[in-house]
Amino acid sequence: MITIKSIFQEIIKHKKVLLIANSIAIVSTLLVLPVALLLPLLIDELVLAKGGIVIETIDDYFTVNEPVYYIVIVLLVTMGLKAVAMLFSFVQIRLFARVSKEVTYSIRKKLLNHLQVVSMREYDLLGSGAVSSKVITDVETVDKFVASSVGEVVVELFLLIGVSIVLLFLNWQLALVILLLNPLTVFLLLRAFRNVAKMKKRENESIATFQNTLTESLELYNQIRVQNRENHFLETVDSQAKEIRDRSYLFGLKSEMTLEFSRLLMLYSHDVFKALGIFLVLIGTLSIGTMLAIFSYAWMIMRPVDKLMNFIHLYFNAKSAIERLNEILELEKEPFYEAKVDPFKNHQSASIRLENVSFSYDGVTEVLKNINVEIKEGEKVAIIGKTGSGKSTLAQILIGLYPISFGKIFYNNHEIKEVGYEKVRDNVGFVLQAPLLFNNSLRFNLTLGKDYSDEVIYEALKVAQLFDFVDGLENKLETIVGKNGTKLSGGQRQRLSIARVLLDNPKVIIFDESTSSLDTNTEEKLLEALDVYIKNKTIITIAHRKSSIERADRVIDLNKF
Repeated sequence: MITIKSIFQEIIKHKKVLLIANSIAIVSTLLVLPVALLLPLLIDELVLAKGGIVIETIDDYFTVNEPVYYIVIVLLVTMGLKAVAMLFSFVQIRLFARVSKEVTYSIRKKLLNHLQVVSMREYDLLGSGAVSSKVITDVETVDKFVASSVGEVVVELFLLIGVSIVLLFLNWQLALVILLLNPLTVFLLLRAFRNVAKMKKRENESIATFQNTLTESLELYNQIRVQNRENHFLETVDSQAKEIRDRSYLFGLKSEMTLEFSRLLMLYSHDVFKALGIFLVLIGTLSIGTMLAIFSYAWMIMRPVDKLMNFIHLYFNAKSAIERLNEILELEKEPFYEAKVDPFKNHQSASIRLENVSFSYDGVTEVLKNINVEIKEGEKVAIIGKTGSGKSTLAQILIGLYPISFGKIFYNNHEIKEVGYEKVRDNVGFVLQAPLLFNNSLRFNLTLGKDYSDEVIYEALKVAQLFDFVDGLENKLETIVGKNGTKLSGGQRQRLSIARVLLDNPKVIIFDESTSSLDTNTEEKLLEALDVYIKNKTIITIAHRKSSIERADRVIDLNKF
């Protein structure tokens, strides 16, 4: 789980960079601190002719004939200190930014690693838009908090401590006034931002719902247009967009009102502070120069207090975002079985045995019940059954997409729990009836990022009866297929999916009605070409077509179980 504590533990891992950055921050603060003191002290020493450390220091190094030169020298020193402090600030910002982005990356990586092993049962219920919203929007909210906690809070605390020390040195009574009033403002702000954070959570929830609906609508837009339902879906998305508008408005309004009110309290405290300063000058216990110096430092202290208030704001927003991110990490994982044996090694194919296998999606209704099947190594089997009998489900549990509720599955007499799902999927190919494609090139959709030579790819395309089509395209393998393969026909998508599995050269292949969109002539050519390729492999075909069933060595009817 992600917590504020775990985030800070991640930050501390970058000790070396943090040490360098904080050291630079201290130096930068030490350079900035005297700036507000020099010119006001010069008023007492020069205008009121009291003399003092500023004029004495200048006289030690320079011969000054005109009073105006004192002002010029102090001005140049002040500007120089600010310039050097700014350069140090640039370095520390770069270092802090590096740490904060590394921490944010580790959070995203943790989420993506978990999604990689989330069970298919959970994936079936997940909305892709909702997940992407959390991984993007909520992580960005946490990122702002991390950037503030790493790059601003420490620096501003150094400045706050330094300014407080100088104020106490100049006049401890006035210093106590400003140092007591500002924490009171921060306390009031803490109470207010608890409610504002809840609004931020509701805003992010609306964004997730909107993004999920929009993503699904765009993915299924062809179907929506065919059914003439554009207006209905547009109204749904529009109503959710309005909800985001309203919640964002409330969050932004309350957030800004809270910040502005706290800033107003800070300004009031400074007005009271200034009035007391003028009163002390009036009664002669404070010089004009010292009063102006205190006023300057009191103004300097506003920046760190303002930054700390903003940090509190980001802290509560981050807590709400972390709750939503943990919803992803709470998703059930796919069972992990360590690969203790490799039953496929030194085998051309594999035998498969199911013993008393039962499966239920919801834990109540059993889709498969007490299935006992044995498929010999290299055997060609057709699985038939009425709609809803569990044919496709059986194929999916054979490759571990869904863990079985009861029973055992064996490959070459080794239970799947000894083999591990990763090893099974490396050796068992699965051709879907409705293959999913990326909006990318034919090459990418065939290889999914693996490295194959063009010669090997074209050989697979020839078996899948897709070579002539691809060879006739202007960009050949680099042709973009469109969103979910919209530029291809249903039959072409199925043949591309077959070629994709052939490239992996699995030892067992499961065909899930994978030629249902082909015409009889193309299907016949494809099956004849496949006969040579799959000669020594174990083949499971889920089919309704007579042509697929006739080529099987044996037919298994799930209706009989």
